[in-house]
Amino acid sequence: MSVKKAIWAIDLLMENKQKVKAGMLDPEKPWNCREDCVTSLVRTEVNNLQNDVEWLQAIKRQLLPEQHRTKIVCRHPKKDHDIDPDGRKYCMNCNANL
Repeated sequence: MSVKKAIWAIDLLMENKQKVKAGMLDPEKPWNCREDCVTSLVRTEVNNLQNDVEWLQAIKRQLLPEQHRTKIVCRHPKKDHDIDPDGRKYCMNCNANL
């Protein structure tokens, strides 16, 4: 799996977890209308989903090359540059899109 596909999968996971979290916190849902053990369980699950999103964001930050986070241009030699199957240039050392 390429880093680009891994980041795409992480983004998809984060989006799905945030949708589930928003649905669980909907005040019109029957489990949010009263204070009981089910409401407590829902809040615990929402906290778990938020923790999952934070972990996925941390993993994504580690996968992204440094120059994508700081906008520094790749300075590796041209011999380290290659073209992916879609015709886009990238650096094989830092995995940056050129």
